[in-house]
Amino acid sequence: HGAWGFTNAGADVIDFYRYDRDGETYRYGDERRKFAVEEQEIEVDGGDDETVEVRKSVHGPVIEESGQEVGVAWTGHTATETTVALYRLSHSAGMADARAAIEQFDAPTQNFLYADGDGNTLYQMTGRIPLRTVDGEAVHGDQIFDGSAREGEWDGFEPFGESTWDGFVPVSENPHVVNPDYLSTANQRIVDDDRLGYYLAASYADGYRGRRIADLLDDRVGSGEPVDLDFLREVGRDTYDGRAADFVPDLVSAARDSNDEELQAAADRLDSWEYRMDADSRAALLFDLWIENYRDTVFADAFEDSAVDDGFRPSPATVTALPEDSRWFGSGGRAALMRRALRKTLAELDEEGHKTYGDVNHTGHIGHPLGLGFLGYPSHARGGTGWTVWNYSRGGPWGGSWEMQADLDGDLLGLLPGGNSGHYFSEHYDNQIERWANGEYRRLSREIEGDPTTQFVEGDG
Repeated sequence: HGAWGFTNAGADVIDFYRYDRDGETYRYGDERRKFAVEEQEIEVDGGDDETVEVRKSVHGPVIEESGQEVGVAWTGHTATETTVALYRLSHSAGMADARAAIEQFDAPTQNFLYADGDGNTLYQMTGRIPLRTVDGEAVHGDQIFDGSAREGEWDGFEPFGESTWDGFVPVSENPHVVNPDYLSTANQRIVDDDRLGYYLAASYADGYRGRRIADLLDDRVGSGEPVDLDFLREVGRDTYDGRAADFVPDLVSAARDSNDEELQAAADRLDSWEYRMDADSRAALLFDLWIENYRDTVFADAFEDSAVDDGFRPSPATVTALPEDSRWFGSGGRAALMRRALRKTLAELDEEGHKTYGDVNHTGHIGHPLGLGFLGYPSHARGGTGWTVWNYSRGGPWGGSWEMQADLDGDLLGLLPGGNSGHYFSEHYDNQIERWANGEYRRLSREIEGDPTTQFVEGDG
């Protein structure tokens, strides 16, 4: 038996291009070209159909983003063999088959992990990585290129056609490692670019989750205890938040430097806390609300003046890396801003009446794409954050859409948010959401139970 899974790699496989435009034409090198224009009809149930105009340049579709018109090149805009790769992977008979299959996985970029009953382990980053140049020099993709000057173009890329991938990193040079003793990934930085010889990405998820998993594995292997399903289940439901370890000691010190009794009481609660974002924790609630208020206190004025949206605000890892004398803390210093954010947090708790973390962090935040409230899920308190191994953030919301642990010679455990059916009136629409909120994994069967309702047969097509 073999087991495999994916997490998002976050590699930079999208670029933006500006143009010297004149009406419906744009300059491209030494010539002028017309934008390809097509009208698409969108059917609207119960209303008038909508007609939208789609324009394309040589690089891809042309959109307006942040008030600027740009052409967009994305590896997903061309024909890929990803579906074939997944078919071959699901029929693989060992690591060699799996590696051959995954090399056809053109898009998106993913962290692919594999293990089998023969003791093999594998990490391979999937996807095609473009090589960009300006005036013959390799450059990063975290910029808007001059499309008229043909900057940063991807050789061998054909939007909405078949690409040759000639100007891309060879798949064999994607980050990979074969047969390490153990491995893990949680969307963190894969490898520094200076170890690769090419640009991979401008940013990744903060490393808190990845670091925590690695620490748990290191400790377990070092102890000599087995890495079994019981241990994997504990890892999967781990709610330790590394952000708290970074921030809380300084917050406690700042609060205790005050004569404010409320701040002192909050400091005592946080000081005895073990940094676990459990649904029934008062300290977790206090920290969760405080860290957002603290970031706003430090950066809100500057970001409001710049009109940049919240998605570009510094991450917790960036904030904790600021030196104590950073200009962002103003003349009062970091401790004063920490106390100000804590006072605001305590006032919010008094006003809202929240008692524990699960009062604000629950499955009721998981709405339906159509925005219809009755299609959402019932509210169940949920532990974890976007920075814990047991991953759930109500702000997206986002979290583990499929959680699974596999003993290749024993049980398979799995869990998903919601249910197996997308039909609202089905009993399977949301019959797993409470189990997901509680981290109660289900045993999965390798056998087909009952009569299949649909069967696929191989044909000539």
